[in-house]
Amino acid sequence: MGTGAKRLESCVISYRIEFKASTAKSLATLPPKIQRRIQGVITTLESNPLPPAATKLTGRDAYRIRVNDYRIIYSVHERVLTVIVVAIGHRREIYRDN
Repeated sequence: MGTGAKRLESCVISYRIEFKASTAKSLATLPPKIQRRIQGVITTLESNPLPPAATKLTGRDAYRIRVNDYRIIYSVHERVLTVIVVAIGHRREIYRDN
């Protein structure tokens, strides 16, 4: 870099991931292969809570991401930089009570 050139530093904001107690239990009941895939997707939410694959849910302040036949439902709280995972489950069952 020449003199007077400014170096751009990347500022990465990291969100904290929180799980509801029932969500952690439902994740533990899934097959190990699916658990690993879901955990990988959730980990990416730390750096980008609204990836292009996320869809805003109608009628509530939450988003969903598809992982095969499973869905991750979560909400983003910008003020405190937190992502709360509300529910994880099969697409056939996930929208019934959540």
